[in-house]
Amino acid sequence: MKRTFLLLCLVFAGFALYAANPAVAVLDFESNNYCTAQNAVVMTDLFRNELVRSGRADIVDRRNIERIKTELKFQNSDYVDPARMKRFGQMIGADILMIGNFNMLGNRLFLIVEMLDVETARITYSDRMYLNSWEEYDRKVKEFAASFISRFPKAEIFSGTWTSIMSYEGAINSYEITFTGKGRCMVKIESDMGSQEAQGTYTYDGTVFSLNVVFRNAQIPNQGSIQWSSVLTFNESNSAFNILAKPAVNASQVRATFTKQE
Repeated sequence: MKRTFLLLCLVFAGFALYAANPAVAVLDFESNNYCTAQNAVVMTDLFRNELVRSGRADIVDRRNIERIKTELKFQNSDYVDPARMKRFGQMIGADILMIGNFNMLGNRLFLIVEMLDVETARITYSDRMYLNSWEEYDRKVKEFAASFISRFPKAEIFSGTWTSIMSYEGAINSYEITFTGKGRCMVKIESDMGSQEAQGTYTYDGTVFSLNVVFRNAQIPNQGSIQWSSVLTFNESNSAFNILAKPAVNASQVRATFTKQE
C-alpha cells in the first residue's frame, strides 16, 4: 500500500492580524476651553487606564507621545493629514491612535473619541459621551472605553511553523500551508504521487478555525479541495493545537494535532 507523507506549516503574518496586542496611543483629550486642561488630562488618564486593564492593547507611554509631539510639533488636528499622522504613529510605535475632543451642545458637555488606523490613516471607529457632571464621567468611562476595546484587533496567537501528520486508509497524509495574512494562504500537498499547490482562505474567530482551498488540475487523488471547519483548542503553553480535519475529501473527520516548530 502506498504511503503518503505530508507536512503542514502555518505561518500567519500581515497588519490585520497582529503578532501581539495592537500598540495603542491615546493622545490627551483636547479641552477646547469647555473644561480645564487639567481635567481633560485626568479624564484621558482614566480612559487610558481602562484600556490597560482590558489586557487587549499595549498602551504607548504618555511621556513618549508628548516627546514626539513636541519634536514634530504635532497637533491633534494633524490627524487629517494622512502622511503626517502615519509618520507620527510610526515614530511612537503605535498601530492605533485615539484622539478625543470636548465640545458643548447647548449647555451640555460631550466628549468625542476617534480611533484611527496608523497604516491607512482611516477613522475606524468613533463614539461620544454626554456629560452633566464629573461624577457621571467616572461612572460611564468603563463602558465608554469598552466600546473601543471590543473593536481592537485580536492578538494573533498563530506564528511560525506548525506540523501534523494524519493517516488515511493506512497511509500517512499531510499538507504544507503558508498563511500570508488577511485571510489568505498558500497550500501545498506533497506525496509519492506528486505535489500540488493553490491559494486558499482561512478564518479564525477565537473559537472556530476554517480552511478552504481548491486545487485546480489536482494531481493527487481525493485531494482536489480542502474544506475544514472545526473548534480549535490550544494546550496550556500554546505550543500545539487540536482540530477536527479531513485527511482526504471523502474521508471522515479525524482529530489532528499541530505542533509549533522551533
